[in-house]
Parts: sequence; C-alpha cells; structure tokens
Amino acid sequence: MKRFEFPLELVRRWRLERVGIEELKLRQVLAEKHKLAAMKAQIQSEMTKTTQQVLGQSSMQPLELQSLDSFRLYVRGRVRDLENLERQCEAKIVEQRNHVLEARRQFELLERLRQKAMTEWRAAGNKEQEEMAAELFLAKSIRERNRARHANPRS
Repeated sequence: MKRFEFPLELVRRWRLERVGIEELKLRQVLAEKHKLAAMKAQIQSEMTKTTQQVLGQSSMQPLELQSLDSFRLYVRGRVRDLENLERQCEAKIVEQRNHVLEARRQFELLERLRQKAMTEWRAAGNKEQEEMAAELFLAKSIRERNRARHANPRS
C-alpha cells in the first residue's frame, strides 16, 4: 500500500502558520491595550497622591494650588488621550479576532479535507488487505484441492 499523501499539505501547513501569526498579532494588540490601561491607572494614581500631598499640608501657597490645577488639567487631557487610544485598540482587537477566526476557519477546512482523504486512504488500504486475504485464501483452497486430487486419483 502506498504512503498517505495529502496534495494540499503545504497549503495546510502555511494556513496553520498563518493562524499562529494572527494569534500572535492579537496577543500584541491585547498587550498594547493592557499597557495603555496600566499607564492610565498610574497617571490617575499619581494625580490622587499629588492631590493628597498638596491638600494635606498645613499651609498652602496660591502657586501650589495653581500648579495642582494645571497638573489636574494635564492629567485629565492625558487620560482622555489614553482612553481614545484604548478605544482604537479595542477596534484593532475586534478586527484582529476576526482575522484569527478567518485563519482558523481556512485551516480547519483543509484539516477536514485532510482527515476525509486519510479516512478514504485507510478504507482503501483495508479493502486492499481484504482483497489480498481473499486471494490468498482462494489460492490456498485451490492448492489444497489440487493436492487432494493428486493424492486420491480417480480411477
């Protein structure tokens, strides 16, 4: 019986690699979103800490309050920018998930074709073995019949 060969094996492997690449891209975009969220949390934490320090003093100068207000405006703008980047990242995540799903779908299509071809190949191999066994049985029966005829000649 000949060895199993799937004619689209190179394409199947390429599509499997594409799935891996698309999943890697998705992980990168998710990491980017996580990084943006961490930056936003850090800036907000710094704002809270700075506000507590300034307002916790026993006496304040007007310049300190003005600086705090300027810092608060800066933080608000920076947080807004980071939130916009997070929204853009979320859109990229949705798009990249679609790429991953499409890559998986294309790979799975070829994988199903490969499995079907392998099942057919095995069935053909089993049929070939059954036919060979039947031929061997028939040959053995004929040989035994011929031996029996030669051992007991009819006269």
